[in-house]
Amino acid sequence: MKKIIFISCLLIASNSMFSQNNASKVEEKVDSFIVKQMKDLKIPGLAVAIIKDGKILKKSVYGFANIEWQTKVTEHSNFQIASCTKLLTSTLLLKIIYNHKIDLEESIGNYLDSIPSEWRKIKIKNLISHSSGLPDFYDSELYLNTRKIVEQLKSKALLFEPGSKDQYGSSDFMLLSYILERIYKNPFVQILKDEVTTPLSMNDGAYDMEYKVEGRFMRTIRVNEKVTTYYDYEGTLVNYKFLYPQYTYSAGGYFASIDDMTNWAIGLDNSKLFPIEFANEFIYDSDKIGEKDAGFSKVGWVLENENEVLYGGHSGGPGLGDVLRFPKEKITIITLSNDGELLPGLSRVIANWYIKGLSAKFKVEKFDR
Repeated sequence: MKKIIFISCLLIASNSMFSQNNASKVEEKVDSFIVKQMKDLKIPGLAVAIIKDGKILKKSVYGFANIEWQTKVTEHSNFQIASCTKLLTSTLLLKIIYNHKIDLEESIGNYLDSIPSEWRKIKIKNLISHSSGLPDFYDSELYLNTRKIVEQLKSKALLFEPGSKDQYGSSDFMLLSYILERIYKNPFVQILKDEVTTPLSMNDGAYDMEYKVEGRFMRTIRVNEKVTTYYDYEGTLVNYKFLYPQYTYSAGGYFASIDDMTNWAIGLDNSKLFPIEFANEFIYDSDKIGEKDAGFSKVGWVLENENEVLYGGHSGGPGLGDVLRFPKEKITIITLSNDGELLPGLSRVIANWYIKGLSAKFKVEKFDR
């Protein structure tokens, strides 16, 4: 009997060592690939995290957060994640749905006063799937508050019948944030902090609250370890900052570290804000728009089904943030960069080493800004 137990222990130890060695080899391959891509594509800085069922498989940083000061990227360096901010808004929305504070099937007229009659056909779910028909253009000063932007938007005709098609834009999430502000009676930035980022221990990041003062200068608040974004201009890397007025904050503009985004993924995995089973029903399912599936899930994620491997997430900037979650495999892949010309896709390439069944994809691309 003792001999059997001893052999079993040897087998367990052997399997554990094999698993560790295999994981180490995978990480070496991923690191080698990333370093080569950064050199070939002249990517200044990157941060990467792989999470499996609430456990960190990999959390690594590469290159520089700021070239002028030769400041290296750390786990707490805050990257502009652009439209990946929508994943945080989506997390807030899931919490609100779970707590029965909003109904996706209800008209936005149930939450807003004095709206155009054609707006009453718009449901909450249309804002999330970008199928509301709201235009994405304002005759306005860029830094007006959300209420004034909503008032200006009311004078614009819808581009199409709500629910008949989808068209990606920022107006949908902007109006959603305005509705959330009315529900919580707080600014959106405070709601997100109280309900999502603080409970999930996302302690590094923030919005920089940019504001143009009297048309003369830009005012921002401090964001610790704020990463500088760059792009190539006539052969030289120059600083780049996309303008994010505060009414767009539900759709973009958040600065987050790889530590923040790792904690976000772990929080979802561990059902910290709501059961993960509940969340997955909304994250990985979509409504119909006409005869086809909507381009976004019920809570605004982009979905892909590749060789029967389902995954969802979002990118932003277009490749400053790139987040993918694989529900069956329980794996999340997060990449953050400060290259303003990097296209989305690095997270999907990294998935080659962690997800079985995917087609081999190893091309990472940039565009000319």
